[in-house]
Amino acid sequence: MESWSVSEKEWRKGPWTPEEDKLLAEYVSQNGEGRWSSVARFAGLNRNAKSCRLRWVNYLRPGLKIGHITPQEEGIIIELHALWGNKWSTIARYLPGRTDNEIKNYWRTRFKKKRKTSEKQESRKIILQTQEKQTYEEKKVEAINNESVLFEAKEEHEDAVMELENEMLPTMYEDFVSCPDTIPIDSYLWGGLWNQQLNNCSKMATANSCEPDAIRIYSNSGGYIY
Repeated sequence: MESWSVSEKEWRKGPWTPEEDKLLAEYVSQNGEGRWSSVARFAGLNRNAKSCRLRWVNYLRPGLKIGHITPQEEGIIIELHALWGNKWSTIARYLPGRTDNEIKNYWRTRFKKKRKTSEKQESRKIILQTQEKQTYEEKKVEAINNESVLFEAKEEHEDAVMELENEMLPTMYEDFVSCPDTIPIDSYLWGGLWNQQLNNCSKMATANSCEPDAIRIYSNSGGYIY
């Protein structure tokens, strides 16, 4: 047993060669799967059991699908992952020709990118919302300031008008006081009687002038005697 044992430091690592693939395929076809610990001893491969198993399962096993995972397979992976999580070997049973390692790698590369993209989009959305909110607040403050300025201007205008009215009121009052508010009734009375007497005399003179045959004698008392 010890003569067949190989130190772990002596295991070959790195890419498999076509010769190694041929030796592994011939061994599995003759001995079947599941005897990976004896491969290094009987197949002449300087590879450990895990490396041989993964190489066979993921690359050399008959019936493996070559190429990218299809949209239909992706849908199955998403549904089964929602049920079982990261149980890749269980999920692989429902995807003939696909290995658990292939499915795991696909999930991590594909959906991590989507998650990062989604996180970036969400981050950008938050930044945009923050900027929009900040812009709204700035406009709101500006509107309030403008309204305050307009209100102050209105108050200043009203104060100026009131001040002007207060300055004009005493002058108007002085002019009103300087005008006589009453006129003596005697002036109206005597003026009216005098004007009435003049009108009567004028009417009489006009009437006499219209009668050529009339004899008019002017008396010393200030009237005519007919």
